[in-house]
Amino acid sequence: MTKISFVCPIFNKKKYLNLVLSSIKKQTGSFEKEYIFINDGSTDGSLEYLKNKTQKWKNTSILSQKNRGPSIATQSGIDVATGDYIKLVGGDDVMSPNCCEILLKTILKKKSVAAFSSYKLLQNYSNIPFEKKLIKNYRFLEDPLKATISSCFSGTTPNLYCNKTIQKYGGCNKKLFVEDFSLVLSLARFGNFCFIDNITSFGPKDDKNRIMIGKKTQLIHDYNAALYYFIKKNKLDESVLKIACRKSIGRAEKWFRREKKKTKFNKMSFLRMCLFLGSKNYLNLIKESCFFIYKHSKNKSIRYKIKDYSP
Repeated sequence: MTKISFVCPIFNKKKYLNLVLSSIKKQTGSFEKEYIFINDGSTDGSLEYLKNKTQKWKNTSILSQKNRGPSIATQSGIDVATGDYIKLVGGDDVMSPNCCEILLKTILKKKSVAAFSSYKLLQNYSNIPFEKKLIKNYRFLEDPLKATISSCFSGTTPNLYCNKTIQKYGGCNKKLFVEDFSLVLSLARFGNFCFIDNITSFGPKDDKNRIMIGKKTQLIHDYNAALYYFIKKNKLDESVLKIACRKSIGRAEKWFRREKKKTKFNKMSFLRMCLFLGSKNYLNLIKESCFFIYKHSKNKSIRYKIKDYSP
């Protein structure tokens, strides 16, 4: 029987854990289940609450570490997972009861290495509108690398990933803080992706402790740094490198204009011009986009900077 490993990193999520754990436990479908929780240095009693609520669960492991961020925490869980598929679960996300069931059906259609569904943010978790629909608008990408770089495919709770492919080719980059984009990049070279429109999970809309809300600069940086490390490690076609460069430079420039409220010509404008005029120093251009963010962000905005940066 197919086995799914639920991997759930937790950092100070006690107020959400009752609903999060309930949604994990209520997953429907004919598959074996393994539960792996990673306490990432919580100080709000999350670990104690987690131990108490799961003490009677079978096939459950709880790992604990000093706070090192979601990428390292998530990969620690993946490293010990024995399932055929990895179901990442955000520590404040609630899944619909059929989330895993419908994602498993989706990923098995063409033996994909990743299945992506939709996600919705809510003001509160009362009366969550769970869908009970069949697969909606199934799409398939045979060679997803360019699209992954261009569209930044990522995510945790709405998605399902092939564990065998992760174990063989790499998972979350532990040199980064944010986990999901580097994980998806590592999968994009070695299998097809599929997508559905079903809303399978929900998250809190205005919680500043969420990375996408409270750590936007870290997130922008980690998208670019993930591309830097990925290109440094892999031999890629020039067409892919150009897309990665354009995205990284454009992302850093938009971040600068938004954060500083300035529209004047800047270093990213210059690098974009260099790329247009034929520069092929792709790896260095992406690295410079990261350095640009370091220079113009607050000192503690970024954890895990690229090592050879010197202010």
